[in-house]
Amino acid sequence: MRTLDVITIGRSSVDLYGQQIGGRLEDMGSFAKYAGGSPTNIACGTARLGLRSAVITRVGDEHVGRFIREQLAREGVDTRGVATDPERLTALVLLGIRD
Repeated sequence: MRTLDVITIGRSSVDLYGQQIGGRLEDMGSFAKYAGGSPTNIACGTARLGLRSAVITRVGDEHVGRFIREQLAREGVDTRGVATDPERLTALVLLGIRD
């Protein structure tokens, strides 16, 4: 078993960021998709810095949950603590970026 440097616990989501910087969310025409949630972001960031990182979270058994699990693996984050919940959907967040 691999020793870990960082373990984060909490919400994972998919963040959809509006690509029209400074525009109103109502007027957004396109979005970029990212794995989100503070614990998820910290686990990915520390893995990029070379630390052995893991996250304890739960995702739904659907395409959004699979995206998060696959993105964590691509980032080098240990996913043993990612549970799949067959009853609930994964969180989805829509965001606009101000000037």
